[in-house]
Amino acid sequence: MKRDAVAYLNTRKKGDFAAQKRDVEDFCKYRFQVVEIFHDHRATATPPEKRKGFSEMLEYCAANNCSDIIIPDLAGLARDPDAGLAALKTLNEHYTVYCVNNDFFGFRDDPKERGAAIGNFIEYMEQYRESGRKAAPAVAKKTKKDNGRPIGRPKALNEGQVEALLTVRQAGTSISQICRMFDVSRSTVSKILADYPELKGEWKGVRQEPEE
Repeated sequence: MKRDAVAYLNTRKKGDFAAQKRDVEDFCKYRFQVVEIFHDHRATATPPEKRKGFSEMLEYCAANNCSDIIIPDLAGLARDPDAGLAALKTLNEHYTVYCVNNDFFGFRDDPKERGAAIGNFIEYMEQYRESGRKAAPAVAKKTKKDNGRPIGRPKALNEGQVEALLTVRQAGTSISQICRMFDVSRSTVSKILADYPELKGEWKGVRQEPEE
């Protein structure tokens, strides 16, 4: 028997809503009956709790005793990783969250075990976040003679954030999603993954063979 669930979509461009809705429907085909779809558009930079659609979803779930929430993926929950993690933590305290894409938590048929798995992931990420904040990036040894400013560009991510990036990549998150989660460029992610060839994505462009 299908369980009632709501879906939350956070779109960025025209056409995203239809695509995400179709993916959610395919995902729920044999498990859930989607009773309501809540939607925010171009609100990725806004913390989820301050969005109209997200707030309406929470109100609906509380009023109708709906315990299952479907989202397209974790990366789309918020642009800022801290905001996304905080939103996931809030949802996990009261509901069971399911991701259509890159759902590495498992236990889809056991809400209790799934909630525990998500809780462990959140705790793991929070530990790395705190360790990253405590370990400030090292200042370049060479400084400008005139004003003492460090020479060179500061690192985009500290050690804790790099560890978190590797963790979500190992879990199957795409490089594009990682770029949005950590607000970094694709080249930055590629440099970090240079020492981890098994985590690199496949080249999707057209390579030109050298002329003989």
